[in-house]
Amino acid sequence: MSGLRPSIFNDDLDLSGFSPKPEPERSPVPGETVRKVSEEGGFPSRSPRGALAPPPKRAALVKSGRTILLNARITQRAHDRFHEIVEAERLRYERGELMHRVTLGELVERALAALEREMGQVAEYEISTAQRGKASP
Repeated sequence: MSGLRPSIFNDDLDLSGFSPKPEPERSPVPGETVRKVSEEGGFPSRSPRGALAPPPKRAALVKSGRTILLNARITQRAHDRFHEIVEAERLRYERGELMHRVTLGELVERALAALEREMGQVAEYEISTAQRGKASP
């Protein structure tokens, strides 16, 4: 062997030595033999069922507009608490107390709004305290 590969672009490449292997001749197995072997193997014949009913239509999902992924590391306790609140809100929805199903994304937004309100109150307190401190001689 010369160690050189033949070019695939050569038209004079001789492939006559290659041909597909002939498939062995198979005689069809009679249906009675198939039935007998399948029943002996524990595969009983069943009559065909009627046409399957179409699957029930799912309610259209409401678009929430929440498309941005927030990935954060939190404690197991915080994770469990978030999901407990979502579950409690789901139960309220099923009892008819809420008009929509609360998602984890909505819960995070509500928690953020509560934090902003709290920070605003703290900021207002700090500003008023600082102003009183400046007014004093």
